[in-house]
Amino acid sequence: MNDLPKVVSNCDVESYVDDTKTFISFSLSEADLGLLSLSQDLRSIAEWCCSNKLLINPLKTEFMIFGMEKSIKNLPNLSIPFLGKILTPVTVCKDLGLTFDATLTYDDHINSLTSTLTSSLCQINRVRHLFNKDALLVMINCLVFSKLYYCSTVWSGTTQKNIKKLQRVQNFAARIVTGTRKYDHITPALDKLGWLSVNDSLLYRNAIMMYKIVHGLAPAYLSSKLVIRSQLHKHITM
Repeated sequence: MNDLPKVVSNCDVESYVDDTKTFISFSLSEADLGLLSLSQDLRSIAEWCCSNKLLINPLKTEFMIFGMEKSIKNLPNLSIPFLGKILTPVTVCKDLGLTFDATLTYDDHINSLTSTLTSSLCQINRVRHLFNKDALLVMINCLVFSKLYYCSTVWSGTTQKNIKKLQRVQNFAARIVTGTRKYDHITPALDKLGWLSVNDSLLYRNAIMMYKIVHGLAPAYLSSKLVIRSQLHKHITM
C-alpha cells in the first residue's frame, strides 16, 4: 500500500490500513475543475488496484464536500462517476470512530456520543450500590471518559451547545460516583473528585498535543502539518 499515494497527480492521499482517503481543495468558482481532477485521480487509484489484484467496493466509497454552509448551498448538483457507479455528496460520514458533517459542526458526532455515554452511565447507575467508589471510577474512566475524549483535538472546536451536552454527561457520572442527588448542585461533587470541566479538559488536552508537536514529541506527520499550516498562515497574513 505504500506506493499508493504516488499514483495520484492532483490530490492528497491519506491511508490507514485498507481505508484510503483522497483530498482536494477548490474554490466555489473552480468546482468543476476540482471534481475533474478528483475523478482523474480516482481512476488512477482504480487502475493501481486492478494491477495489484485489489478490489474497490464502489458501494462503500463515499464522496463528501466540506465548506461553509453558504458555499455548499451555492454549489451545483455535483457527482463523480466511479467504477460504474455515480457518487453523490453525502451529508455525514464516519471515519475511524468520528462522525463528520459537511460544515464540521460535529453535531452528529456529539449527539451520537452523548446518547451512547448516557446509556452506559444508566447501566452503571443501576448497579452502583454493588461497587465502591474506586471501582465506579475505573468503570467510568474505561466505559465513558475514554470515549468522551476520543480524538478530542479534532472536534474540540465544536459549539458551546455541544460542549454543554457533554458536560451533562460528566455531571451524571459525578453524581453516580459521589451519590449526589439529581437536583443538588454539581460543582461540589466535581471539586471533590478533582475533575476539570469538559471545556477545561478539552483545552488541557489541546495544550498537551500542541506541546508535543512543538517539541517534536508527536508523530512526524502532525509536526509537518503544523509547519505547513504555519507557513500558509504567514503567507495569508502578509
